[in-house]
Amino acid sequence: MSSIYNKIHRLKRQPGWSWEHFHDEINSIDPDGISPKLLQNYYRSPHKKPTPHVAQIIEFLHHECFPAPFPEEYDRLMHLYRGLRMSRRYLTKENDTKNLQRHVEKQLEEMAENECLGRACLHWLLGNIEFDRIAPLVEKEAYEALESTKQLALGHYREVISALEAHNHLYPDERVTTYHLYRVHYNMLACYLNAVTEKNRSHDAVTLQYIRDSGYLERCKEAIAEEPFQWSIALNGLRFSSLLEDEASVKYFFDLLIAIHPRFVDLSYEPYNQLSISVMEDYRWAIKNVLTPAYLSLLKKRLNSKMITKK
Repeated sequence: MSSIYNKIHRLKRQPGWSWEHFHDEINSIDPDGISPKLLQNYYRSPHKKPTPHVAQIIEFLHHECFPAPFPEEYDRLMHLYRGLRMSRRYLTKENDTKNLQRHVEKQLEEMAENECLGRACLHWLLGNIEFDRIAPLVEKEAYEALESTKQLALGHYREVISALEAHNHLYPDERVTTYHLYRVHYNMLACYLNAVTEKNRSHDAVTLQYIRDSGYLERCKEAIAEEPFQWSIALNGLRFSSLLEDEASVKYFFDLLIAIHPRFVDLSYEPYNQLSISVMEDYRWAIKNVLTPAYLSLLKKRLNSKMITKK
């Protein structure tokens, strides 16, 4: 899910959305909503945790300006599944999920091939259902079921990409964004990641080969080119560059991160709802071999020099 920071940036990038206009839009929802100073604070701070009130206003505005590309009747099923995932009805959750899965599969069977967005949405949902079964199977060491479940999830996500690309070809003026396509590609990569324990990812040959073959790092670059505020995508690019032990890509994505916000030069910096680079196993190679104290010191001097120049 996109963060409040990203949603504020996405809203602000719209034509005509000055800070004054942005605040007028907020006032139209709630006159006591968000002060201009606080709004700009959120805009500048990936680490700032939104209050429920702020989140509600920004979520509402974002939904109004950037509605989901999928037909509402199918998008509601996605929301239904998210609610089911968070439900405390542990005894019936899996059975309820299976019932939903059967319902979605039946809808897909009856859906015309040219209903690209509907098919994409339903395959995405089925992919998510299978994806969420991967981690429990790893814990149970049920490797045969794990592999078949992973392949089912990947198959659904491939169908999503195919349907979205078909839609974009048929309706170039109503294109689904690069960000949506990126999310599907990330989900596919996550199928591989979640199928192995974190300590084994750095040397799991199947996962590493998939990262190379899938062109995932290029997908990151494409998504950031479209939305240059996407720190989480830059962070993922850095993460998988580290797993591939790719020095040039590590530097590329780290430069993107500190361009988004200079506080990322501190490896202990924690953006909202995200662990710092310094504590995560997947960044170990990058920290040891590229993001060394000497290299970071050089970057900090460069950043300080830019700040002085701006003043």
